[in-house]
Amino acid sequence: MHRIRLKPVKPSLFAALMLCHHTTAALEFEPGIGVGLEYTDNATLSSDNTVDDTIAIGYIGASLVQTEGPLRADISAALDHHTYTQDTFDDNTYFNLTAIADWEMIQDRFDWLVRDYYGQRLIDTVDPNTPDNIQNSNIFIFAADMFLPVTGRQTLTVLPEYRNFSYEFQATDNQQASLTGTWDYRLSPLTTVGATGYVRAVEYDEPRINDVTFSSIFFTLSSQRANSDFSTNLGFTDVDRENGQTTEEFAGNLDWVFKFSELSRIRTYMSTDLTDTSSGVLLGTEDPGTGDPNDIQISTDVIRNKIVAVEFTRKDRILESTLSGRIRDLNYSESPNDRSIFALRADLGYQITETFDSGLYALYSNTEFTDITREDDNLIVGGKLSYRLARELSTTFDLKYRNRDSTLATQDFDELSAYVNLVYGFGQPLRPTRVGGFY
Repeated sequence: MHRIRLKPVKPSLFAALMLCHHTTAALEFEPGIGVGLEYTDNATLSSDNTVDDTIAIGYIGASLVQTEGPLRADISAALDHHTYTQDTFDDNTYFNLTAIADWEMIQDRFDWLVRDYYGQRLIDTVDPNTPDNIQNSNIFIFAADMFLPVTGRQTLTVLPEYRNFSYEFQATDNQQASLTGTWDYRLSPLTTVGATGYVRAVEYDEPRINDVTFSSIFFTLSSQRANSDFSTNLGFTDVDRENGQTTEEFAGNLDWVFKFSELSRIRTYMSTDLTDTSSGVLLGTEDPGTGDPNDIQISTDVIRNKIVAVEFTRKDRILESTLSGRIRDLNYSESPNDRSIFALRADLGYQITETFDSGLYALYSNTEFTDITREDDNLIVGGKLSYRLARELSTTFDLKYRNRDSTLATQDFDELSAYVNLVYGFGQPLRPTRVGGFY
């Protein structure tokens, strides 16, 4: 049986990208096509009765970047077809799209903003990322950014925004309308203080679900120096639910980037906030440094999202490394999904020659569920080699080992997988064992 996972998307944009082959100084278009093959010794990610399978992958993709003029855009799209040769799972076709566009209608005064993120995520984030636990999701955002200079030191910014979140199998689709107002006062050329207030109404498509309104006000401070950037927002968030439940609590964040040199930097991010799960996923999708979006279980709850995350990066001419860690608490207002997460990740890339690259990666995470008797330890280690056969033709080999040790014995699994691809042009075929965001 063949299954195509394209429910909410309109692939006409993808077709237009593939047909519109054009390159200028301001507009760059790059198509891509490729094939891949992945072998896994545990396709079902089971604790016992493991099944070997080989998955064949066909890929077509494109990238469109507009960097100059009043309209600027960065769009990438990909279509992947996965065939399980031993029929462990049905064939699947996955579509992914990231589209960001900014039209400066009035210079330095008024911008139209459009963003769209279409991809796959887990239905239940505590279960393995097998095809029967994967759903399509789409995030669409339309906004108008208005800049209103008051004096030489003061600026007002008004941002009305519309968001639409849709999920293939969960009855959590919702629409959000918000209005944000920001006042900035420049104390010095490098330091700005101000205040931000916003109201965001979340309306669920399912009538039986209580809608919710978030209202916040923050004091803001930002500072830029030669070797560091610092910003903080401190205030309160008020939550009003349609059923009459209300709460008002402290919220805020701190974001600090320190640059050791042009080659290396460290970022520290700390935050506590009350929000809905869809908005929490959006924040992590647009800025992974604020937390992995796959930590969050999509639901209709209001969540208290606390996180401390640190990331160190260094980029030399031939060596690139990233070390990161996070501690996170997620508390749900209704469903028993509360969890505490500790995670460490390391990525190392080494350029052996002009055409030959290598890399190593490792991830460890511990997730403790506070509403149920369960604790998971996840370990992933792997290595890869990439070789550029020609200017637009490349191949990659990747070997990966995954292990989950859970207090719930049925959730234990080990898996060893090997992956190879051949790509011409843009992008990479979507590796089957990474669909849904599992690293």
